[in-house]
Amino acid sequence: MKLVNDAPHEPAATYAGRTKYDAPGRAARYARRSARRDAEERALLARVLPAAAAGATALDAPCGVGRLAEFLLERGFAVRGADLSPAMREGAEAALGPHPRWLGAEPRDLEAAPTATAATYDLVLCFRFLHHLPDAAARARVLRSLAARARGPVIVSYHHPVSVHHVARALRRLLTGRRGDRHALTTSRLAREAAACGLRLERAVGVAPYRRDLWVAVLTPVAAAR
Repeated sequence: MKLVNDAPHEPAATYAGRTKYDAPGRAARYARRSARRDAEERALLARVLPAAAAGATALDAPCGVGRLAEFLLERGFAVRGADLSPAMREGAEAALGPHPRWLGAEPRDLEAAPTATAATYDLVLCFRFLHHLPDAAARARVLRSLAARARGPVIVSYHHPVSVHHVARALRRLLTGRRGDRHALTTSRLAREAAACGLRLERAVGVAPYRRDLWVAVLTPVAAAR
């Protein structure tokens, strides 16, 4: 079956994260990214990932080529992938299709509101995506979309501005004149924006606080927290 992008939503402004992964060869290069970096990100996720109960389901959105969906499968979840990029979905299907708990990859624009019949999951993971979003309005659309699909925790990664890594990246952009497509936000700002979308911040941890900018936060849907 050919996978197509059926999401009708058009964002107020476009940005690199919406289109760059369908550039020729980009998804394949992403699949070959550093094994050390991949292990580091898995270790960070393992610090906050809850144990999978029998029959627990997870949504990995965006799933990319399935590298963290594979980690969720290893941890016992049945996993549905979702991604706007056809190339990324095809990569995930090729990598994970034979796994008995892989539920397939659906075409999904995370800025579009889910339909009333959209499936919900015990865990929702959104890794390495929020930093692509250009403003608070785009983040709000995505956070609401994630909250609507969650029966339990929503785990998101984000880039924290208070770090040597972030400052070094900003200096490189200043010296080279290149525009960056990564947007950082503090944990307190993430907490405020999430609260406005029905999500409560429970925990946030960084891979190497104040040295590296990659953090993950555990958010709980307010209705589920009661």
